[in-house]
Amino acid sequence: MQHFIWIAAVMAWLAVGAMAHAEPYTVPNSQIIELSSKQTGADYELFVALPLDYAKSHKSYPVVYMLDADYSFALTRNVVQHFVEREDLPPMILVAIGYPGAATNRETYKKNRTRDYTPAYAPSGGYGTEYQKVSGGGPKFRAFIASELVPLIERKFRTTNDRTVIGHSYGGLFATYVLLTEPNLFKRYIIVSPSIWYANRIALTMEETAAQSGIRPDARVFFGVGSLESSVMSDDLTEMYRRLRSRNNPRLQMTLRIFDAERHNSVFPAAVTRGLLTVFDRQGTSPPPIEPDAEGE
Repeated sequence: MQHFIWIAAVMAWLAVGAMAHAEPYTVPNSQIIELSSKQTGADYELFVALPLDYAKSHKSYPVVYMLDADYSFALTRNVVQHFVEREDLPPMILVAIGYPGAATNRETYKKNRTRDYTPAYAPSGGYGTEYQKVSGGGPKFRAFIASELVPLIERKFRTTNDRTVIGHSYGGLFATYVLLTEPNLFKRYIIVSPSIWYANRIALTMEETAAQSGIRPDARVFFGVGSLESSVMSDDLTEMYRRLRSRNNPRLQMTLRIFDAERHNSVFPAAVTRGLLTVFDRQGTSPPPIEPDAEGE
């Protein structure tokens, strides 16, 4: 019996040693860039994935920017690589914007996205009053992307001026805000379950202001929301879609898809997949999107 116990102990020790020397998995052709912003005063971690042929080619590539890097980066990278290998999407550079420590600390995650993704201050809502104290940093975050992030990426890598943004929830609110205020910052928008309810639906007010100011986006936009989300989410997004469509802007190509049986926390993977194929016009023979009829039609 002692002999067997000794053997078991040795095997356990060897197993622990093997685990200690195991190489961690890394996303191929990826890197992390640290960037401190003068615009926001915050530190960022940029997760960057390059096309597999980047080092061997002399081509320039479109860039897809993602918010909420900790859950969007690896998922989107694998979806994109799957499609690129099958020639369903063109090769592209992926850049996800993250925050140091946010992956393991929910308070850091909530505070940073509340500050950066909200276009105006609101005393309540979201994660609660404590987090709302830092809300309203959207304009500075937009300036950070335009004047610091995009120039950095374009200096370091071979890029075209074809830029896409992907945002979910608060991130979708921010992407909507950019579309309504500085639409030329991106050519393609994938906006998933945007928090249009925020600050008494301030995004709808911004849409009216944009229309009166003569802002007419030249972009391809994919809106997605889950059918099992709160009716507020789908109703507000449908209202935003209808208002934008009522402006009769031929340069704004939009799709709204309501994903059956998906909730707020589950809709993102499906919406990113369909959104990328849609904004890059690679839908193939898929069924037409679900689009609500405009009022009066």
